[in-house]
Amino acid sequence: MLMAAPAVVFAQLKVNSTGQVNAGPISPVNKAVVSAGDAYNYQYPSNYHFGLLGRAENGYYCIGVKGCTEAPSSAMASIGVQGLANGGVSGHMYGVVGGLGNQTSNGAGIFGTTYSHTGVTVSGIYAGYFDGPVYIDGTATVQQLVNSSDIRLKENVTLLKEDVNEGSTLANVLNMNVIKYNYIDRSANSDTAKVMKEETLKEMHYGLSAQELREIYPDLVREGQDGYLGINYIELVPILIRSIQELKAELDEVKGMDTGRTRSVEDNKEVFNTVSSKNVLYQNSPNPFKEQTIIRFSLADDARNAAICIFDMTGKTIKKLPISSGMDSVSIGGYELGEGMFLYSLVVNGQEIDTKRMIISK
Repeated sequence: MLMAAPAVVFAQLKVNSTGQVNAGPISPVNKAVVSAGDAYNYQYPSNYHFGLLGRAENGYYCIGVKGCTEAPSSAMASIGVQGLANGGVSGHMYGVVGGLGNQTSNGAGIFGTTYSHTGVTVSGIYAGYFDGPVYIDGTATVQQLVNSSDIRLKENVTLLKEDVNEGSTLANVLNMNVIKYNYIDRSANSDTAKVMKEETLKEMHYGLSAQELREIYPDLVREGQDGYLGINYIELVPILIRSIQELKAELDEVKGMDTGRTRSVEDNKEVFNTVSSKNVLYQNSPNPFKEQTIIRFSLADDARNAAICIFDMTGKTIKKLPISSGMDSVSIGGYELGEGMFLYSLVVNGQEIDTKRMIISK
């Protein structure tokens, strides 16, 4: 019987008494340290359960391939993979790193999903790809924020200006109450409530009430998995753009009506300048308004037949309020005119001194 020649085998995996593992040609300076299960549980409560816990300290490399945990019912937390990095060079400590190497087609350095499988095809090259909702408990800083908006991905497209069910976008925007606020510290009310940093609680924030916005644009309000409402502020931008377009159209209309209604100044230039220099009309305040606004003015001592005249956007006179040199303002109630945009003029001695615009909201 022929005997096979003895094979020469070089050890490729060494485990020393401390549990450190040397794999392949890795030099002793850069040892591979592998820890599974609860090897580091002395740093955590006993009811934490880890499928794979990697830790790198003092120049060592911690390498893990796969972590999966089925925690007992008594566990406080179930963690598939956790990486901790301490003692490295400042700016070069990473708990978990994922990369694509020389990949030049499709893939992701780190993939996250809310499903139990990872059979999602990634089209493109990404440092991180998330298949499901992503929650960030803190500040997110990005150089660019891009929303998918290709017209090829859309259907049932309608111009907002042609949607009669939406009404006036400008009026809707005017009904949005901008608020400033502080966040409530919920840590004292529930063991599971989000705990915010003290500096975050002290910061002043600005925004809208989701409950109020839901009455105007319900599609922009979402209810989170925690039961609280959030606002899609990104899609508020097109609505603001549309409101500016409406305002521009109304101003153009006002300018056209002012041109047709204003008398020829050149024919009575000296008289007009004398009258207008002593009679001044001011912008009403507040504007826009709902309940009441004040129109202020200044009249010359010899002003006669003076009045504040209010017109609708067609140029029709809605209201005429006689005034005298002993007065400096008149009050207008929103209920007197109704919702919308109006013009008001100061008229003295048959001369229209000035015209301004006011808006009454719901």
